[in-house]
Amino acid sequence: MKRLTILLGMFFFSHSSVSQLVYAEWGQTISNFDYENSTGGTLENLQPKIASYLNAGYQVQLKGDKTTLILGGVLNTYGAVASDVLLDNYFEWDVTYAGIQTGLTYYFARSRSLLFYVKPTVSLEYLVRGTQTLNNQVFNLSGEDEFDNLLLVPRVGIGLQYPISNKAALYLNYGYGRSFSLAKARPEDNEKLNINSHMVGIGIVIQLPGCNCAFKSF
Repeated sequence: MKRLTILLGMFFFSHSSVSQLVYAEWGQTISNFDYENSTGGTLENLQPKIASYLNAGYQVQLKGDKTTLILGGVLNTYGAVASDVLLDNYFEWDVTYAGIQTGLTYYFARSRSLLFYVKPTVSLEYLVRGTQTLNNQVFNLSGEDEFDNLLLVPRVGIGLQYPISNKAALYLNYGYGRSFSLAKARPEDNEKLNINSHMVGIGIVIQLPGCNCAFKSF
């Protein structure tokens, strides 16, 4: 992970002479857990939960003005709820992960001032806080094998961008991702946990000084 961060940083530094931008995005996440234990059993009655997310970072605009490379930080909150009618139990999970994200934005169409794009990304995330609620009891998930390890989260997004000036633009983004655990503390348990997430957010992208690009051109 450290080597990847250094390489990405060197790449962005080497492109300091081309157009650079900063972005920030906030939105809502609808997430759910896909859990399977060592015997193939799953948790029933799992329902999605709504939380929030925050992304921010840099973009480098490539030649042709249709593609930008992305490097930024992410703060994502996921959750799920469930109930056991027979035992009258209530379950709730809230987990927050932080990490780095890289990818690209490709602008494929334009309608007047609106630009339409696709955005494939991948993020590497680690647990910063997490709780599980069982009825009225709250448990800390730090150190729990299913949650407290690195997640690799590929996502694909689609959205539209609208310029508010020659130097800034607002955008609306939808993305879907499914996480994969990079490590298993006890592989003999053969447990699987994936987090599915639908994200809808609004963001702003701003040109840095010296940027030779204009949001009103394609």
